[in-house]
Amino acid sequence: MKRVFLSHTINTETPAYGGRKQVELERISDMSKGDAANNTRMNMSVHTGTHLDMPLHFYADGQDINSFDADFWFFEKPLFVDVKPADYVIRDELFSKLDTVDDAGFDCIIVRTGFDRTDEDNADKNFGFHESVADYIREKYKNVRLFGMDTLSVSSFQNRPEGRKAHKAFLNPEKPIVLLEDMKLDIENTDIISRVIILPLRVDETDGLPCTVVGEME
Repeated sequence: MKRVFLSHTINTETPAYGGRKQVELERISDMSKGDAANNTRMNMSVHTGTHLDMPLHFYADGQDINSFDADFWFFEKPLFVDVKPADYVIRDELFSKLDTVDDAGFDCIIVRTGFDRTDEDNADKNFGFHESVADYIREKYKNVRLFGMDTLSVSSFQNRPEGRKAHKAFLNPEKPIVLLEDMKLDIENTDIISRVIILPLRVDETDGLPCTVVGEME
């Protein structure tokens, strides 16, 4: 069994939605200055780096971390899809790929767009997804409970109104598909990943959760 990280580390250069950098790390106790130990304070949005969007993000009565048990975060039948975006909002090019894939009990779908988060010229030009993708997935793939991507958000910064619709479509509390944004998908062949494990930071009553994601390969 081999394991790889599918999540980014967080640092002060971590990009956020819209091209912002908002991670602040402050060494409040420093051994190099004579303190007994090192201690660092972090200030950032819960929607930073590889993170989950919870239904509470767009619904006042939506679920937070306490609504999901430990088993929810283990995905035994992941479907990885490579898509070449035709525009900032992805729809038909994803449908054309999924139309050829029958439901085999997949429990998560993860899309690789090739978005380069390190290119500052593209920091406010991330790809997003059309709201209709959520209903398509619910109708065709009955067991899918998470939708992941390597782009910064399901909402393209170039079309924020559509992005809000997409968030609401996926995160509908009646049957939510939790969003996993800003994944690290630089492994050459995602088809060999047979299992995905997500370890979210467990913070009560939050709309987003930074997380570590691990892919297992047999």
